[in-house]
Amino acid sequence: MERYFMDVREAVKDKTKYQEIVAYFQESAPLRVDRLVLLIDTIELMSEEIFEHYKALQVLFKEAVSEILKRREREGGFDFLTDSQKSQLSYALSKAGNLKVLFWEKYEEYAMER
Repeated sequence: MERYFMDVREAVKDKTKYQEIVAYFQESAPLRVDRLVLLIDTIELMSEEIFEHYKALQVLFKEAVSEILKRREREGGFDFLTDSQKSQLSYALSKAGNLKVLFWEKYEEYAMER
């Protein structure tokens, strides 16, 4: 259970809170698909100037995607996700590709898979 709730979309406006944002997502691990969406939206809003924290969130995102794709391989598909979660995953992967967080060509097929 999460220790606290943080409005990261509001917190990201203040660069001094970036360390808290990273800690928030680390404490939320393993990330559910809805948190993956929040994470990629947060990455989009963050300033790349604070590279250490920006990069830390990218690593968290990539680790969460890796875990989802490992489960997909074990189970032979995304049947463990609801339709809503599949849409959220597609959104997160697409946005990550646009932001250059992930190499889009490698993940595009997963974003399109239903």
